[in-house]
Amino acid sequence: MNKIYAIGIGGSGAKGLEATIFLHALGIFGDSRLGILLVDADAHNGNGQRTQANLTDTLNCHGLFKKPSADLGSGFMAGEWEDYGTWNPLGDLTYSSNLRKIFNRQSLESGNLEPLAKLFDALYSPDEQEADLAVGFRGRPPIGSAVMSRLELETTATTALSDNWQRFFNHIESDLGTNANNEVTIHLFGSIFGGTGASGVPTLATLIANQLKVKNLRHRVHLNASLFLPYFSFEPPNKEEEKVFAETRFFALNTQAALQYLTEHSPGVFDTVYLIGDQERKSYESSTGGTKQNNKAHFVELYGALAINHGSKQAIGQTKAAYISRNSADQLLWQDLPDSDQVKKRLSKGVRFAYSWYYNFAQELVAAKKLGVKKFAKGAPWFPVFFTLNKEGEENFPSLLDETQVKQAEVLEKWTKIFLIWASQVAQSHHKGEQLFRLQERLQKIESQTENRPYREHLSDLII
Repeated sequence: MNKIYAIGIGGSGAKGLEATIFLHALGIFGDSRLGILLVDADAHNGNGQRTQANLTDTLNCHGLFKKPSADLGSGFMAGEWEDYGTWNPLGDLTYSSNLRKIFNRQSLESGNLEPLAKLFDALYSPDEQEADLAVGFRGRPPIGSAVMSRLELETTATTALSDNWQRFFNHIESDLGTNANNEVTIHLFGSIFGGTGASGVPTLATLIANQLKVKNLRHRVHLNASLFLPYFSFEPPNKEEEKVFAETRFFALNTQAALQYLTEHSPGVFDTVYLIGDQERKSYESSTGGTKQNNKAHFVELYGALAINHGSKQAIGQTKAAYISRNSADQLLWQDLPDSDQVKKRLSKGVRFAYSWYYNFAQELVAAKKLGVKKFAKGAPWFPVFFTLNKEGEENFPSLLDETQVKQAEVLEKWTKIFLIWASQVAQSHHKGEQLFRLQERLQKIESQTENRPYREHLSDLII
């Protein structure tokens, strides 16, 4: 069994994890166990909250439908999972979440520390010093780097690790064991044109690499990253409300600086770095962190998640940068994806299954309860194959009204809904309209809680 540890850093990193969660649920990573850790200073980030909710729903589904390891079957819910929760890099600093308080700017004005105060003022404007970091690092890598660098110094000086990280490293040690042939993969996700990802990915990767070296384990761990280059844009927020915020016009400069830093510091830290972006940028609504920063899924994140399989097969200790390109910017074809045959097979089967359940079978079960199972079964020859027609039940066939069956149906319906929403958003993220899947018209208002869900038969037309 492959052991994969995926870490999403910041809002875009969370979306990379979201794609990874759905791909693992469909068995795209094969016989594997996936560990998930989310890193963000913005505890209420909409992207992160959605990813956490989708993970919870997926884990609930896995708990009811997981397969024995010897019977991977279709691959659906066949892998194993581990949830390491969310880790806030501000930690105990949340009570003083701006740079001025974190670095105790006032105390720097006394004694021999005055030169440091002047340097601090030269590096950060008054607005940057006072900006509330509880909503993240506001698309400013220098702000994120200041906090992350402080974290690096503190972590190096002490052996204390948060519960998330302690369990994370304990499991890695356990997975590697004493067998010299055992390996694991750690894969980081984050943008390098914003604040949290650009500052967090290299810093956390360095900390992880150093921790592994201390334990003499680095040579048995694939340490890779999917780094998102600019692939979206947005209009600036109201400047009267927000003085420090992410600005699209700085994306190129931030990316250049991050790539230069990675070029100089990646050797010995990363094994393979995947650079993925899109020149046709998707337009999202502007939001400085918080629940409103809830951007729709994008095919760039799908590419980022698919890099996990490639990275686990690359050499350890030979730092390389990798990229992938499409045949045409005007299309996104199945052949443009890595391992295209296998990916198309799994994703197509997943979309058809989710669509069939959500728009047919889930509603059939509701109809069977209302109509009565014996009467319903006359028009549904598949029904007696799975459920008993007798109230007292039969040995090999459960009752439709059985509490376990009701729970399974509810959980699966919820999962198929969130998966179809994700797949539809990926399909619509291309600037030329739907690619890979035809879902937009067929799903209509699936994201609405008051959706009218009539039966829809479009299985033959869902996959482009």
